[in-house]
Amino acid sequence: MENNTMSEILQYAPYIVMVIMFCCNYKIFVTPTALDEKLKDYVLKETYTLAYSEMKSDISEIKNKIDKMYDKIMGID
Repeated sequence: MENNTMSEILQYAPYIVMVIMFCCNYKIFVTPTALDEKLKDYVLKETYTLAYSEMKSDISEIKNKIDKMYDKIMGID
């Protein structure tokens, strides 16, 4: 019985090795360290994107205020 099980395992061994190598080659399974690193990268990118969009709106507000001051000084209003 034990010999029969071993022969079945040996029969499928090349396929098992192929699946394991495929998973390693294409990084299907992620280690906790790599996952933590990717999460930090994602959070940083999201933070910079939010900060950039907020700064962009602040700059447009400043531009509008400068335009109003220019119009007042020039007497265009």
